[in-house]
Amino acid sequence: MNATQLKQVRTVLAPMAGYTDAAFRLLCSQHGCDLTVTEMVSSKALVMGNSNTLRLLKVFDGSAPCFVQIFGHEPQVMADSVQTEQLSRFDGIDVNMGCPVRKIVSNGEGSALLENLPLAGRIVSSLRKATDKPLTVKFRVGVDKPDKGADFARMCRDNGADGITVHLRTRRQMYSGHADYTLLEEILKVSGDMAVFANGDVTDRQSYLAAMKYGVQGVSVGRGALGRPYVFADIKGNDYSWRMRDIYDTVVKQWRLTLQYTPPRVAVNEIKKHIAFYLKGIRGAKSAVVAVAQAKTDKEIFDALDGFFKEYL
Repeated sequence: MNATQLKQVRTVLAPMAGYTDAAFRLLCSQHGCDLTVTEMVSSKALVMGNSNTLRLLKVFDGSAPCFVQIFGHEPQVMADSVQTEQLSRFDGIDVNMGCPVRKIVSNGEGSALLENLPLAGRIVSSLRKATDKPLTVKFRVGVDKPDKGADFARMCRDNGADGITVHLRTRRQMYSGHADYTLLEEILKVSGDMAVFANGDVTDRQSYLAAMKYGVQGVSVGRGALGRPYVFADIKGNDYSWRMRDIYDTVVKQWRLTLQYTPPRVAVNEIKKHIAFYLKGIRGAKSAVVAVAQAKTDKEIFDALDGFFKEYL
């Protein structure tokens, strides 16, 4: 993928720590997602060759183009990280400057960079010099109030970013309240030739079309895709089936994919998180959700699911 092709992207699977693993990215790709992004990976861990990052970097054949999302606060370390062999397989680089989690912020990373525009600029500039691949930056519109969006977009533009993804919430909001799409007007005015993707509250075709009316390049779908990889087919207006049997079959498929790159004990905990979203809002599923959460083995998980889905299988 190059910068021109990036501008043809309409739907992105947003990076979500603990959720956008290789298996889930493949499922979303198969439902029509144009571009996926890995869970965020520490640039320092990449440079140091930390083996724990390898699972995060798995990509299945047949997946949509995939960007790796890195985070950090040291420009040279981040530049070095994108030149490592582990990242050679990825189609582009995304930089996390929006994560609101305290552990990340307290280390001067993620959305802490909203309060350090000069350092954020040096990071983007160093990455631009280190890679010819498309370079994007994800950030929020502010810390306590939405007053950083336009300045941050301008910084990204001036330092060579090819695109930005704007989560239209502040750091203080975390994931509460509503994304404020009216903030896009000022951001788009200064975005220049960058592709602009809007992030926040896109859950179906209707909300996608509402977001696109603001003039963005596309949307980045996060929590709206959890337990609903088919949302990308819905957004594009494609026909799709999503019956109870489809939910069960999707869970089984995701489990088998996860086992290809994750030890069984770890895979159990990974799939449990996803199953909670697959069953969310389904009438009568509460007991199955509880049983899955308490399960210690894959047998216990699928015994619970088989019991709940038995009339549909």
